[in-house]
Amino acid sequence: MKKLTLSTIATAGLLLASSSVMVMANAIETSSYKMVLIEDTPGVDAIQSGDIDEGIALTKAAATSVIDQYTRNLNLCVGYTKLSKFDIAEEACTEAVEMADRADKLPSMQMRAYAYNNRGVMKLLAKDNVGALADFKKAAKATHEPIYKHNLSRLVAELNNTETGTL
Repeated sequence: MKKLTLSTIATAGLLLASSSVMVMANAIETSSYKMVLIEDTPGVDAIQSGDIDEGIALTKAAATSVIDQYTRNLNLCVGYTKLSKFDIAEEACTEAVEMADRADKLPSMQMRAYAYNNRGVMKLLAKDNVGALADFKKAAKATHEPIYKHNLSRLVAELNNTETGTL
């Protein structure tokens, strides 16, 4: 596995409407929840533009010298989630979480936040509200970027909605 370095992390930006903070990824909307993709990697432009199958194919076909396994899994997590292929998405999401948990300390908190956030959105869309809540809490704890607080507070508000009692 190619090791994600601090310079790799510093090369991309997170685009949030509510924040000018620059970090390594690009937030995309999946329903009313935001997921994170690693910019400038094979397949990301296609996923962002809605050509999910092409984005997944490009991500999977990329050589390991071009894309590391963490980034590959993180982006596949988003792609498969957008296709509602939750079994495959969960495998990719969980692999990204496990890789982030094993990463070197300096970049690992942001990596963990990305991975837990994306897995949380996937779980939510797969109707695992408890799992999604746990992952959103871990993402928000890892780093205090607005995207994680947005997803966590939105889910908590929806879970507390007494009018419908459901999401």
